[in-house]
Order: sequence, then structure tokens, then C-alpha cells
Amino acid sequence: MSDKDEWYLESTPKPSLRFWIFQQMSLGAIWAALVLFGLIAVILIIRAIGALLPEDPFAALELGTRALGALV
Repeated sequence: MSDKDEWYLESTPKPSLRFWIFQQMSLGAIWAALVLFGLIAVILIIRAIGALLPEDPFAALELGTRALGALV
């Protein structure tokens, strides 16, 4: 009546459950690594911007008013 083929195409090998599990776990590990490195990069960028800014937030305003006062 029916041929009981184990796979729908005869020319391709049978799929392996172990390979599928390994592939899914590898993709998950890659995504986790990308998220981790992205988070580290964002933190480092924020720290670099913070290092460029003055400690006193009003220091830049005072410097501007002093510069204008010296010119006028």
C-alpha cells in the first residue's frame, strides 16, 4: 500500500535531533553573547561620555559668563 520511507526525500540524510538541539543551543549562546557585549559597549560609552563632562554641571555656564564678562 504505502512505502514507509523514514524521510520525505531519499537523497538527503535523516535529520538528527542531537544536531537540532546543538544548533538551537548554539544560536542561544550567540544571542546571549551579543546582548552581553552590547550591554558592555553601552556602559563603556556612557562612562566615556561621563568622563568628558565636567564634574560640576554649572561649570560650563560659569565659564561662559566669565568669558562674556571679560569681553564686555
